Amino acid sequence: MISSILLETPIDYEAGTVTLHLDRKIEVKLTPEEAQRLVNNYVHLELSTQLHAEAPTLVVGDQVFWRVPIHLTFPSFGDVGQVGFIQVDPVTGEMDTSSSTLNKLTHNAENLANRFTSPAAN
Repeated sequence: MISSILLETPIDYEAGTVTLHLDRKIEVKLTPEEAQRLVNNYVHLELSTQLHAEAPTLVVGDQVFWRVPIHLTFPSFGDVGQVGFIQVDPVTGEMDTSSSTLNKLTHNAENLANRFTSPAAN
Protein backbone atom coordinates (compact mmCIF):
# COMPACT_ATOMS: atom_id res chain seq x y z
CA MET A 1 0.00 0.00 0.00
CA ILE A 2 1.30 3.45 -0.94
CA SER A 3 1.23 5.74 2.08
CA SER A 4 1.60 9.07 0.29
CA ILE A 5 1.94 10.61 -3.15
CA LEU A 6 3.60 13.94 -3.86
CA LEU A 7 2.50 15.76 -7.00
CA GLU A 8 5.51 17.57 -8.37
CA THR A 9 3.53 19.67 -10.86
CA PRO A 10 2.49 23.07 -9.49
CA ILE A 11 -1.25 23.60 -9.20
CA ASP A 12 -2.82 27.01 -9.83
CA TYR A 13 -5.49 27.66 -7.23
CA GLU A 14 -6.87 30.23 -4.90
CA ALA A 15 -8.11 29.76 -1.37
CA GLY A 16 -10.95 27.29 -1.16
CA THR A 17 -11.49 23.83 -2.54
CA VAL A 18 -8.98 22.28 -4.90
CA THR A 19 -10.23 19.53 -7.19
CA LEU A 20 -7.72 17.17 -8.72
CA HIS A 21 -8.51 14.83 -11.58
CA LEU A 22 -5.71 12.38 -12.18
CA ASP A 23 -5.93 10.16 -15.19
CA ARG A 24 -2.54 8.55 -15.31
CA LYS A 25 -1.49 4.94 -15.12
CA ILE A 26 1.61 4.45 -13.04
CA GLU A 27 3.40 1.15 -12.99
CA VAL A 28 4.80 0.35 -9.58
CA LYS A 29 6.56 -2.99 -9.22
CA LEU A 30 8.56 -2.02 -6.15
CA THR A 31 6.66 -1.58 -2.90
CA PRO A 32 7.58 1.30 -0.57
CA GLU A 33 9.05 -1.24 1.86
CA GLU A 34 11.22 -2.75 -0.89
CA ALA A 35 12.46 0.69 -1.97
CA GLN A 36 13.28 1.58 1.64
CA ARG A 37 15.09 -1.73 2.16
CA LEU A 38 17.15 -1.27 -1.05
CA VAL A 39 18.24 2.21 -0.02
CA ASN A 40 18.91 1.16 3.56
CA ASN A 41 21.18 -1.67 2.41
CA TYR A 42 22.99 0.67 0.02
CA VAL A 43 23.67 3.44 2.54
CA HIS A 44 24.82 0.94 5.18
CA LEU A 45 27.25 -0.78 2.81
CA GLU A 46 28.48 2.21 0.81
CA LEU A 47 28.19 5.29 3.07
CA SER A 48 27.77 4.67 6.79
CA THR A 49 25.95 2.42 9.24
CA GLN A 50 24.90 5.63 10.99
CA LEU A 51 22.62 6.47 8.06
CA HIS A 52 19.27 4.82 7.52
CA ALA A 53 16.34 5.03 5.12
CA GLU A 54 12.89 6.18 6.19
CA ALA A 55 9.49 5.48 4.58
CA PRO A 56 9.40 6.75 0.98
CA THR A 57 6.93 8.97 -0.83
CA LEU A 58 5.85 8.26 -4.39
CA VAL A 59 6.59 11.40 -6.43
CA VAL A 60 4.49 11.92 -9.55
CA GLY A 61 5.67 14.51 -12.06
CA ASP A 62 7.33 14.26 -15.44
CA GLN A 63 9.00 11.22 -13.91
CA VAL A 64 7.68 8.88 -11.25
CA PHE A 65 9.99 7.74 -8.45
CA TRP A 66 10.16 6.77 -4.81
CA ARG A 67 11.75 9.57 -2.77
CA VAL A 68 13.44 7.79 0.13
CA PRO A 69 14.56 10.08 2.99
CA ILE A 70 17.96 9.39 4.54
CA HIS A 71 18.47 10.09 8.26
CA LEU A 72 21.54 10.24 10.47
CA THR A 73 21.59 8.44 13.80
CA PHE A 74 23.97 8.27 16.73
CA PRO A 75 23.86 5.59 19.45
CA SER A 76 23.84 8.24 22.19
CA PHE A 77 21.21 10.51 20.54
CA GLY A 78 19.13 8.30 18.24
CA ASP A 79 17.82 9.84 15.02
CA VAL A 80 19.25 13.35 14.76
CA GLY A 81 17.73 14.37 11.43
CA GLN A 82 17.30 14.05 7.72
CA VAL A 83 20.32 14.56 5.47
CA GLY A 84 18.72 14.09 2.06
CA PHE A 85 16.95 11.70 -0.27
CA ILE A 86 17.73 8.91 -2.70
CA GLN A 87 15.34 8.45 -5.60
CA VAL A 88 14.37 4.93 -6.66
CA ASP A 89 12.71 3.90 -9.92
CA PRO A 90 9.45 2.15 -8.91
CA VAL A 91 9.70 -0.32 -11.81
CA THR A 92 13.39 -1.24 -12.06
CA GLY A 93 14.61 -0.47 -8.53
CA GLU A 94 17.45 1.61 -9.96
CA MET A 95 18.69 4.14 -7.39
CA ASP A 96 20.06 7.61 -8.01
CA THR A 97 23.50 7.12 -6.57
CA SER A 98 25.11 9.80 -8.71
CA SER A 99 28.12 11.60 -7.31
CA SER A 100 26.08 14.80 -6.84
CA THR A 101 23.44 12.95 -4.79
CA LEU A 102 26.03 11.15 -2.66
CA ASN A 103 28.09 14.32 -2.18
CA LYS A 104 25.00 16.18 -0.92
CA LEU A 105 24.15 13.36 1.49
CA THR A 106 27.70 13.18 2.80
CA HIS A 107 28.04 16.96 3.14
CA ASN A 108 24.70 17.28 4.95
CA ALA A 109 25.51 14.32 7.22
CA GLU A 110 28.88 15.81 8.16
CA ASN A 111 27.31 19.20 8.94
CA LEU A 112 24.60 17.62 11.06
CA ALA A 113 27.09 15.34 12.81
CA ASN A 114 29.26 18.32 13.71
CA ARG A 115 26.33 19.90 15.55
CA PHE A 116 26.07 16.85 17.81
CA THR A 117 29.73 15.93 18.21
CA SER A 118 31.49 19.28 18.55
CA PRO A 119 32.62 20.23 22.09
CA ALA A 120 30.16 23.15 22.11
CA ALA A 121 27.27 20.71 21.56
CA ASN A 122 28.13 18.71 24.67
